[in-house]
Amino acid sequence: MQRQAATPIGFLRRIRDLQFERVRDPRRADKVKHKLKSLMTALVAGVVTRARSLRAVEQRTDQIGRKHGDCEGINGRIADNTFGKLLQRLHVADVLKRLHALIKVEYRRGNLAPAVLPFSAAAIDGKNVATLRWHDLCRVLDLDPKKTSSARMKKRLAKEYPHVQFCVPEKGRPYALARVHTVTLISSNAAPCIHQRPIPGHTNEIGAMPDLLKQLHSVYGRTQLFEVLTTDAGNTALKVNGQIVNDLHLDYFSQIKCEHGELYKEAERALGRRSTNDADFSYSDNQNGDVVTYHVWHHDLSDQGWLDWTHARQLVRVQRRALNTATDKESVGNRYYVSSRTPQELTPTTALAISRAHWRCEEEPHWTSDAMLQEDLCRLAWSRHPNGVFVAAAVRTIGLAILAVARKLSRLAYSKETPTWRQVAEHFFLALCASTLLTESFDAPPA
Repeated sequence: MQRQAATPIGFLRRIRDLQFERVRDPRRADKVKHKLKSLMTALVAGVVTRARSLRAVEQRTDQIGRKHGDCEGINGRIADNTFGKLLQRLHVADVLKRLHALIKVEYRRGNLAPAVLPFSAAAIDGKNVATLRWHDLCRVLDLDPKKTSSARMKKRLAKEYPHVQFCVPEKGRPYALARVHTVTLISSNAAPCIHQRPIPGHTNEIGAMPDLLKQLHSVYGRTQLFEVLTTDAGNTALKVNGQIVNDLHLDYFSQIKCEHGELYKEAERALGRRSTNDADFSYSDNQNGDVVTYHVWHHDLSDQGWLDWTHARQLVRVQRRALNTATDKESVGNRYYVSSRTPQELTPTTALAISRAHWRCEEEPHWTSDAMLQEDLCRLAWSRHPNGVFVAAAVRTIGLAILAVARKLSRLAYSKETPTWRQVAEHFFLALCASTLLTESFDAPPA
């Protein structure tokens, strides 16, 4: 690479920014063999080098120790069982505070300044980070899988692990979902996840939004990290959007659908019948062989808003028309949005940009976690514990944030382009682990 940020110095600098020494150690002092900071560093190193299991993290510690001698306390092989026991006992809130510390330092360095958008914005989205099967739940709660009833399991989970959602399907064994809200900084080049919060099992995404917004304000309220929040239709509600404006003193750009009642009807009435010739802004480009054309219309809600949405200032319709040049078939889709920014503050051009940028929360951290780190493969899960899955997800988020920043700071020598996620992870692997070892197992897909 012409400019390489995936180096041992860059990694260690960010490990020190994380300040893992501030994480509460749940272990007994007389049983401690490895410092907590060393274990956390090893886990993050596993993420940035694409360790697909805790067994692979154990191998990484051996490789790091052989190449560097001592790296933040890692000077030899650490058993995978040590990591497994630690993950299920850590407090997820403590780990997320370290993510916040890293994001604030990168923001002060200027690595998270707005580049994709003319202003800073963050996208809120939901994600399922793990599915806990019946036998895993019975093992953790020390219950007989053949004799335990669904009612008893649900009661125990609600009491001991309220952040997982218990599900009873029509067919098959009951299971539990570990869901989180993620907040992604979509306006910067790196687009890291800046916050993550478990969704309580007794509610859904929209029910967990008020507490999520309170946490966001508590963590980042004194910074100018973001000034606009974007949400999909599942996280849009009058109460939530009012909280964004009145309590957080931020603006919103939120998708709306028919379940939003009169507001959606007003958007359809004002914008639904307008033709492409009457569009306020149009734009075309080529995407995967298709010719895609976007049309944008807006409707000014003046200073009064609409009905109970008194803080709303405009409605926006974005139409996407994709023409397949091979088959000559065209697909058309429309999305409607409501924003607290006026048409002067949020022009049709910028409205299209932010509507497309919102999906960076799926394309960057979510897709990378699922596709590159194989998070969805249960047999490779770092934890199958109702608390451990949330801690493991937080550690992965920290590792992905480091990868995202390193990726955007790096450039390929032959093309000056931004390297892929895989290329950055490979450079971290070669920089941190023993270069004398064969890497076929690293490059090969999982069996």
